Amino acid sequence: MAQQIPKPFQDQLQISLSRLPTVVGSLLDEGYSENIVTDLIHIGRGQFSTDEMVTELEKRNRLKLLLPWLETRVKEGCTEPATHNALAKIYIDSNNSPEKFLRENKWYYSRLIGRYCEKRDPHLACVAYERGQCDRELIAVCNDNSLFKTQARYLVRRRDQDLWLEVLAESNPFKRQLIDQVVKTAIVETCDPEDISVTVKAFMSADLPNELIELLEKIMLENPAFSDHKNLKNLLILTAIKADRGRVLGYIERLDNYDGPDIAKIAISNDLYEEAIAIYKKFDDNTSAIKVLIDNVKDLKRARDFAEECNEPGVWSELAQAQLQRGLVKEAIESYIDADDPSAYINATTNKQQSWDDVIRHLQIIGVCMKYIGRFIVNRLCGCICKYSE
Repeated sequence: MAQQIPKPFQDQLQISLSRLPTVVGSLLDEGYSENIVTDLIHIGRGQFSTDEMVTELEKRNRLKLLLPWLETRVKEGCTEPATHNALAKIYIDSNNSPEKFLRENKWYYSRLIGRYCEKRDPHLACVAYERGQCDRELIAVCNDNSLFKTQARYLVRRRDQDLWLEVLAESNPFKRQLIDQVVKTAIVETCDPEDISVTVKAFMSADLPNELIELLEKIMLENPAFSDHKNLKNLLILTAIKADRGRVLGYIERLDNYDGPDIAKIAISNDLYEEAIAIYKKFDDNTSAIKVLIDNVKDLKRARDFAEECNEPGVWSELAQAQLQRGLVKEAIESYIDADDPSAYINATTNKQQSWDDVIRHLQIIGVCMKYIGRFIVNRLCGCICKYSE
């Protein structure tokens, strides 16, 4: 036989349905059937405080009794946060697709439900906190539970410079663990240029050049979406010039599609002459490369070897000019001949110490000059003939 509601409780309900949560609590304490309680809740039709009802049932570990009524309310279009908060708690405790609910539902209070999840499931707490952008709560629960991968992903997606500066501060005891996960996981997974941009700026603002190199190298080598990003390549090489010179040459040789000539000038200003030469050679600017050998490395023998290797007129001319400036007239003449360039012949002949061998070489220079004159005359004659024939 079904239990009946005692008369004192009936009198309370007749006075006001707003007292239903108190009545329900009392009935449960007296051991009355849960069916009576669920019937009363449906009869009340929301004329009572949902928060008060949740409080009374939570005290007695009977929150699940509200589930049918709550789901009915949601189907009817109820957006009351208290209703959705209660549903979230029930789904979490019963493991009824809680993560899906927390990600998709937009009516529950993120901070309240996140706190509810912290001791039950820290991962779900992070889901709730992320949905509500509860930054410091999420960071705290991640630190307490070593969820640095989750924290790294959140920070990359969050794109908040002030928040980045907090977590990358020297005072953060978990900074190294977080950076490891940003580099190993979060930055490799993202395909959004803004995620990359904000994260890189954060590492720069925090003055972490070595960590920035780790980050950029990971992006270049393991994130296909950004493997050919010119600005990031420029930044990687320039950061290495500043913080880790031993890496620069490797980046120069391994990477393509960066602003080579501009970076080469910066390398020279930082006394990285070999790196500058490597850049010029990579970008087929051998004339600039030999200038570095002559002006900065100051090694004419190596410069001549380089000229023989390249065998380009412009390279030979640069070498010849340098040899003239050092009084190496014979060598300069040979270089001008190799350059097929008579333009500096007069400069070469001004040296009075030249030998007869040099004079012979001068005659060869004259031959080069005559070749150019001959070409000029032939071209003019052809032009005149064509004009006359018209």
